[in-house]
Amino acid sequence: MDIRRAVDAAVPTNIIAAKAAEVRANQVNWQSYLQSQMISAEDCEFIKKFEVANSEEKQVILTNEGHQCAKTFLSLMAHISKEQTVQYILTLIDDTLQENHQRVSIFFDYAKKTKNTAWSYFLPMLNRQDLFTVHMAARIIPQRSDVW
Repeated sequence: MDIRRAVDAAVPTNIIAAKAAEVRANQVNWQSYLQSQMISAEDCEFIKKFEVANSEEKQVILTNEGHQCAKTFLSLMAHISKEQTVQYILTLIDDTLQENHQRVSIFFDYAKKTKNTAWSYFLPMLNRQDLFTVHMAARIIPQRSDVW
C-alpha cells in the first residue's frame, strides 16, 4: 500500500478522500464480469495484475503496457454499469494519474490511435447520478486537458 492510500485510509481529510478510501477497499470480482462476458479475458488479466501492483511495479507495467492499460480502463468504463465498479475504475485511474501526471499521455495516445477524442470516454461520466462518480470524472478531465 502506498503512502497516499495509507494516509487516506487512516485519516481521510474530507468526505471525498473518505469515499475514495472506501472505494479502494472494495474488492471487485473481475472473474464474475469475465464469466458473464462483460469484459474480455485480456482486460480481466490486466486489471487483476494492475490493481495488486505496488507503485514501482505499476510504473513498469505502464511503461511496457501503456496501450493495454488505457484500453482496459476505458473498456471497463464502457461495459460495466454497476456504480460501485465504475467508482473503483475511476479511482484507479485518478490514483494512477496523481502518482505521475505524465501518465495522462497513455490515455491521450490511446484515444488518438482509436480515432477518438481524449474527452469522449470521460464526459458521459459527468451525467451519472452518483456524485462521487461525477467528481472523479471531473478530477480526471482537467488532468487530461493538460495534454491538449
